[in-house]
Amino acid sequence: MRWHRRLVGLTAATVLASAGLLAAGPGSAQADPVAANTPTPIGVKPLMGFNNWARFTCAAQARLDGTRDGYSFQQFMQDQAKAMSDTGLVAAGYTNLTVDDCWMQRTGAGYLHGAAAWGGTSQPGFDWELTDYAAYLHGLGMQAGLYSTSGVNTCQGVPGGVMGHEQADANSLAYWGIDSIKLDNCGTDSTNRQGEFTTFANALNTATAGTGRKILFNESAPAGYGPASAEKYNTMDWVRTLGQMWRVSPDIAVWHPSTTSAWDWPHGGDYYEGGVYQNFTDAVALARYNAPGNANDADMLLIGDNNQLTLPEQRSQFALWSAMGSPLMISTDVRKMAADPVTYAPQLGILKNADIIAVDQDALGAGGYLASRGNASATAGIDVVVKPLAGGKRAVVVLNKNATATTYTLDLGRVGFSNLTCTRTARDLWSHTSTGVQGSITATIGAHDNAMYTIDPGSCGAAAPTGMIQSAQPGFQATPFCLDAYGGATTGAKVALYGCTGNSNQQWTRRADGLIASYQNAGLCVSGDSTGLRLAACATGDPKQVWTYHRDGRLTQAGGVCMDIFGGSLTDSAATVGTYACGSHQPNQTWSAPFDAPPAA
Repeated sequence: MRWHRRLVGLTAATVLASAGLLAAGPGSAQADPVAANTPTPIGVKPLMGFNNWARFTCAAQARLDGTRDGYSFQQFMQDQAKAMSDTGLVAAGYTNLTVDDCWMQRTGAGYLHGAAAWGGTSQPGFDWELTDYAAYLHGLGMQAGLYSTSGVNTCQGVPGGVMGHEQADANSLAYWGIDSIKLDNCGTDSTNRQGEFTTFANALNTATAGTGRKILFNESAPAGYGPASAEKYNTMDWVRTLGQMWRVSPDIAVWHPSTTSAWDWPHGGDYYEGGVYQNFTDAVALARYNAPGNANDADMLLIGDNNQLTLPEQRSQFALWSAMGSPLMISTDVRKMAADPVTYAPQLGILKNADIIAVDQDALGAGGYLASRGNASATAGIDVVVKPLAGGKRAVVVLNKNATATTYTLDLGRVGFSNLTCTRTARDLWSHTSTGVQGSITATIGAHDNAMYTIDPGSCGAAAPTGMIQSAQPGFQATPFCLDAYGGATTGAKVALYGCTGNSNQQWTRRADGLIASYQNAGLCVSGDSTGLRLAACATGDPKQVWTYHRDGRLTQAGGVCMDIFGGSLTDSAATVGTYACGSHQPNQTWSAPFDAPPAA
């Protein structure tokens, strides 16, 4: 919590209470939604809207009838906005319209303005001044979002980055009435990136002071670092002090005419481009960083017109992104959906599913964590994602990665519930029906499809954080190891790394007293010292068994020691896991674990 440096005349409690974010106990929001770019909480819930990049990049576009004469990219974006209003997407919450790279140009004197020509093509670009453009979007009940980069030139080589022009550019955005800015990494590296993002965040704050209109700061900084890098987790810490949302993984698969699927890796020969499942794997590992005003961005939704996903895969992306609390930013041709709403009714039905949107927008602000992964493959097995919700509810996504339909029984104990003979209410978020359930839910799920539920504990008792404990990934698109009780949950069993299987000896419950109990045998808990981890009879208060989970991923014991992979290797399943002096943002001391609410620090 870093309130004292950013608030003038207000206490933390005053600001949080005014935003409806003051923590009131378990299951209520605990976060720091105020950042350097504004003293006012904004972006408290994940952003929803449209970004052109994944579907259209900087390519020239035409009207729906195929004509191009006089058709500017600004008109193209305004037409997308009008289509979002006409299809009911704006009413459903998709209010932000962000134009990505290529919209801008800079005069010789350094003044930022709209590019007369679009992306090196002959298509007209944007107005010199964007005041009328922003006003048009505001008139539709929408927000205007723009893109820039932290260097001199953008990722597409346009000389419009903020470096050296931070305050002037921030002043232009405020004058035009822009509501959000996405700042990319091109042009900076680990030696100057934090400084440049900080300078621009402060410039946004100065530009909007006293105006009543704040600019949401969308930071791409963490996406540039892989999960085996200490800089990844260092960056995840500092971005939350500056803005409200941040990209955490490679670009989602950009539309390629020759590519038949955007589900799997790789795509288009670009190493920095992931499929839906791969971006999910990269983002879900960082669930602990989500909170009100702090959103991990898994990148854009490929739902709608010709985005190379099957309808079940589109349903699964929407369910997974919502369970992770990711921003929901569409990248598709909404004009086609507005012109033919009957044909596109299934896609619009996905995007406007109010039950699933409510999970994404839940007030607790938690990210969904991976509770079970039965197979490391993107195309085999079952993954289960659990998201804690306000009021003690749980959202659960069961993802079928298999190429054929699969019948799966969800054990409610393995997602944190006890007292399994008691009847709880489960709501199927695809059929919008509610049913009383006890110990399990069984469903037949189509290939690459999912089942999604919210489970209300009612009077049956609250859920406890239960699921896998995973090491950091050895790289983007890579599957981490799981903490495993070797040979099963027996007294003295070695606890170390193993490939994730989804078996019960890899399921753990983080108890309120700090102990980590085996799901397979609740009387045994993880005990750790410098010789390794093992299972022992649970003993409340035993310093070798009490673990504190931190937002940076450390599991610490009293005395300043951390759960540690000896030797530092994230690729060696034979490595011993024990305790060692805590370092700073060490990947071999970084763990993804289940939680009740976003870790405060």
